[in-house]
Amino acid sequence: MQKKQLWRIIFASGLLALAGLIALIMAHAQYQSALFWVTLLLFLAGAGWLGYEIFLLRKNTLRYIARMNTTLKRTLQTAPEYMPVPLVIVDRHKAIIWHNDAFADQIAGGGDLFGLQMQAVLPFRPDAIADGESMELAMFDRQFRVSRTDYERKDGHAELFSFEDITNYVTLRRVYLDTRPCVLLINVDNYEDLFSGTRQSERAVVLAALESLFDKMLEGTESIFCHLDEDRFMVLTEARHCLEMERAHFPLLDAVRKIKVRGRISMTLSIGVGRSGDTLQQNERFAQQSLDMALGRGGDQAAVKTDNGFSFYGGVSQGIEHKNKAKHRAIAKDLLRLMHHSSHVYIMGHRASDLDAVGAAVGVAFIAEQSGIPYNIVIRTETTLANLLTDRIAEEMPGCMITPETARQQIRDTDLLVIVDTFSKDIVEDVDLYRMARHVVVIDHHRQMVNYLDNTTLKLHDPHASSAAELVTGMIQYFEWREEMPQFCAEALMSGIMLDTKNFVMQTGVHTFEVAAFLRERGADPIAVKTLFAESLEAYQHRSKLVSDAKLHGRYAISVATEQVPDIRVIASQAADELLGVEGVDASFVLFPCGNQACISARSLGKVNVQVIMEQLGGGGHQIMAAAQRTDCTLVQLGEMLVEVLNKADTPKEPEPAETELKG
Repeated sequence: MQKKQLWRIIFASGLLALAGLIALIMAHAQYQSALFWVTLLLFLAGAGWLGYEIFLLRKNTLRYIARMNTTLKRTLQTAPEYMPVPLVIVDRHKAIIWHNDAFADQIAGGGDLFGLQMQAVLPFRPDAIADGESMELAMFDRQFRVSRTDYERKDGHAELFSFEDITNYVTLRRVYLDTRPCVLLINVDNYEDLFSGTRQSERAVVLAALESLFDKMLEGTESIFCHLDEDRFMVLTEARHCLEMERAHFPLLDAVRKIKVRGRISMTLSIGVGRSGDTLQQNERFAQQSLDMALGRGGDQAAVKTDNGFSFYGGVSQGIEHKNKAKHRAIAKDLLRLMHHSSHVYIMGHRASDLDAVGAAVGVAFIAEQSGIPYNIVIRTETTLANLLTDRIAEEMPGCMITPETARQQIRDTDLLVIVDTFSKDIVEDVDLYRMARHVVVIDHHRQMVNYLDNTTLKLHDPHASSAAELVTGMIQYFEWREEMPQFCAEALMSGIMLDTKNFVMQTGVHTFEVAAFLRERGADPIAVKTLFAESLEAYQHRSKLVSDAKLHGRYAISVATEQVPDIRVIASQAADELLGVEGVDASFVLFPCGNQACISARSLGKVNVQVIMEQLGGGGHQIMAAAQRTDCTLVQLGEMLVEVLNKADTPKEPEPAETELKG
């Protein structure tokens, strides 16, 4: 830069000298005059003076540059010593070869540190940080951002670590995250059914006890509590208080169950939490989504919308059976209306369909037939678990069953797809057919999973019902049909109810027996239905072996099938049912191979929510009946994961830092 300036001065001086020379030449004609000689002398003096100044300028510039180099060199050598930012340099063996005063005073507590190992001085491993990266580290009640820079020296490799004190920033961030607004929507499960027939004074006492629990929950939190309706409440609170509730697994759910209505029925709540939104309005929307998810899973639980999906807490009670049939009747009318506006009805269940899925499909087929609409049941007969029932369908309803491939070729925008006995995209008989259908109806009794069917025109979802066959039979009850229900249709629906209730023992309510009586009146023969459950002697022997080989793991019974046999899914589920009869067993799990899948069939008596356990293993289902299928692990690995989940479920969780929770 200095050279460029010097040459510009010389160039400008040359132009000046040239101008003076031209003036002298022009005055040459009167060189005898005094003016000529004065001009010449002035020109020579100016040129000499300019040359001298240029010489001095160059000399001073070189001296200035030399002084600046010396000053900068000394500054670079001494500045790091007195910088307020702690710095340390280690060699390839992580031994300290240099550090500044700030590092010794703020980080290491003084003393001679040269030659010591970095890990012996600081509570972290230097290898935890890569070159050019940084991490946050808490030391001595302060927070630091540690950065690492690698470089090569003449005598070998070296690593420079800098420690930036970010305590004030971390404190400000924690305060910001802790005070973020959260929205809780709280719903009393089945409010109308719960207080039906109670006196106003009884209702007032129960509601006063409920509000007392709310006051206790929000005591000292400076939260806002408001009534949205008789059975619906909203809480606006801060993230730190919401996280405290999550770490305690929402103790309000347990406390409210102690409130008895009419002295015998426990009140339950469903809670939806929104805390990961950017705005208060977004958190309110997340809270509503969470509440819908909690209600869809049977209520008596809290659902929290997170960045990665939903987290669930509670869900240990069976809930209260719906007694109000107005909603189901309205849905049945809507289904009839949709069928009348459709040109064809396709009915589909879940993969490896069972008696409940196939029986419910037969019931929907009866509704379509009575409506005068063409219909087909979409099923893979080679993988169904209800072979005896599908054989009877082929006899009683020839041409009714088609493959998913055929249905995909035939379906049109004006057609209707009815999905029964599943609410999950992952296990429908054919997901491509679901995506192709423009109008979709879902009829299911399983508790809602995260990956649920969302592209639906109409849905009848009741997790308190015993089976999909019960829901379909209830819809059939609401109308007077042109023809009486055939005996075969009544027996198909009855088989689905008997399967999911374990012969009217599990998950039964008043409505379950009502629809069973209705089917019995329509000619359902219990003996004929029992024949649909018949099994071979070989299957019976395999089931007995699974039961005898079971091992106890605490309050759980676990059995593993070592070989693939025909109808292994049915055998495994039946073995899991039988293991519940063992003393001290609250839940049973049967692991078995099926094709390239490692599978689990899970059952419980209600004390253990096997749906939550199976969801952690990639499956789902109902509170007392669930399953999981994995293709990314072996049967042994799946068994190890199951044991780990069971151990985790029985181990109290330690509270996690609030900041970590909020980041997640």
